[in-house]
Amino acid sequence: MKVSIIMPTYNDESTIENTLDSVMEQTYKDIELIIVDDGSTDGTKKVIENYKNKKDIKDIIKYIYQENQDQLNAILNGLNYVTGEYIYILHSDDLINEKNSIQKCVEYMENNKQIESIVGDLIIIDKDGNVTGKQTVKNFKNKECLIPLQLLWLGRNLYIDVGFHRKDTYINKIKENYLKWNTPFWINFNEDITLLNVQKVNFSFYKYRVFEENYINEYSGQLNVINGELRTAIKIMKKYSIPFYRFQYFLFRVFNKLKLEYIPIYIKKEEKDKKKIIKFIIKKRFKEKYKENRFLDALVKYYSIKSDRIIEINENIEKVYMGKDIRVFNKKLLNNELESFYINMLEDMSNGFKKIIVKNKEQKEKVQDICSFLCIDPIIGIK
Repeated sequence: MKVSIIMPTYNDESTIENTLDSVMEQTYKDIELIIVDDGSTDGTKKVIENYKNKKDIKDIIKYIYQENQDQLNAILNGLNYVTGEYIYILHSDDLINEKNSIQKCVEYMENNKQIESIVGDLIIIDKDGNVTGKQTVKNFKNKECLIPLQLLWLGRNLYIDVGFHRKDTYINKIKENYLKWNTPFWINFNEDITLLNVQKVNFSFYKYRVFEENYINEYSGQLNVINGELRTAIKIMKKYSIPFYRFQYFLFRVFNKLKLEYIPIYIKKEEKDKKKIIKFIIKKRFKEKYKENRFLDALVKYYSIKSDRIIEINENIEKVYMGKDIRVFNKKLLNNELESFYINMLEDMSNGFKKIIVKNKEQKEKVQDICSFLCIDPIIGIK
C-alpha cells in the first residue's frame, strides 16, 4: 500500500534537508514524496535538487513549483500527483517522529479498515530540532456532542491538523473542509454536519517545530487563523445552540485544566443570537483591537445590525476568495490593495443587510462562496 507524502514548502532551505532525511530513513519504503514549492525565494529548490542527486532518489521525489499561493493551495496542487492509497502531510520544517512511524501508521490502518484517519500526540521540537515537550491530543470520540463542543472552544480546533488519512477520505471529505475552507479536517460540513471516523493512536508519528518566528505568533497569522475559526463557529451555529454560552465556556476551561471530560448542554437548532458569540470569539484573540481591522469590525457590525436592507450585485466578479486564500486576502487588506468589490462588500456588511440579489446562477454560486469566505449567511436570490 503506497503512502503519498505531500510536503508544502516555502523558504525552508535551513530545515528541509532534515525533513527529507526523516522521510528517506523510514523503514516503510512504498512511498512517494510530492514536494510543492510555494514560490520560495531562497535556496530551497537547490537544496532539494542536490538532495535528489546525492541520494539517487529521483523516482521517489516529485518536485512541483508554483507561484506563491499559500500552503493550503500548495497541498491542493499536490493532490493532483497522488498515486498512493494513504495521504500524509509533512511540512518542510517538521519531521517524521521515528524511522518506523509510517510502518506503524500503515499497519494500524490496514488492521482497522473502518478508521478513516488517525491522529497522535505531537512531539514538540525547537528551532534546532531539539525535543522540548509533547502536545497531548485528546482521545477522539465519535459523538455528536463534539460538534457543539467545537463551538464552545471558540471554533478553534479541538484536535490537530496533522493526521494520517485514507486517500478516498482526504479527496472526498477533507479536501472540501480543511483545504478549501480552512475548517477542522475531522468535521464534514455537509447538510447535517457529521464527524469523520477518526482514531487517536498510542504512538507519536509527527515532530512539530515551534519557535518565535512561527506564523501563528504573528498578527497576520492570528488574522489568518481566526477566519477559519469564525467560519467553523458560524457553520455550527446554523445547526446548534448552546445555552449560557459564556458560562459553559468557563466550565469547559475549568474541566480542561483538570483534565476532565466536559459534555456541553446544547440544543439542536439554529443559534438566534450569533452576534454575542462572534464578538466573544473575536475579542478573545484581539480584544478591542479588532476594530482596527476592517473585516473583523464589519463582521461584528453585520451580526449586530438588524436590517431588512437588500443589496444588488450587477458587476462581474473576477476574484473569488475561499478559506484557502485567506493569507492573500489579509495581505491585500492590510496593504490597502484589496479589490474594490470586497471593499464595497465590507462597507455593506458594516451597514447591515438581509438579502443579496444577483443577476444569474453563475453569479449566485460565486456570491455564495464569497459569503462563506466572509463568514456571513444572507439570503441570496436571482433577479
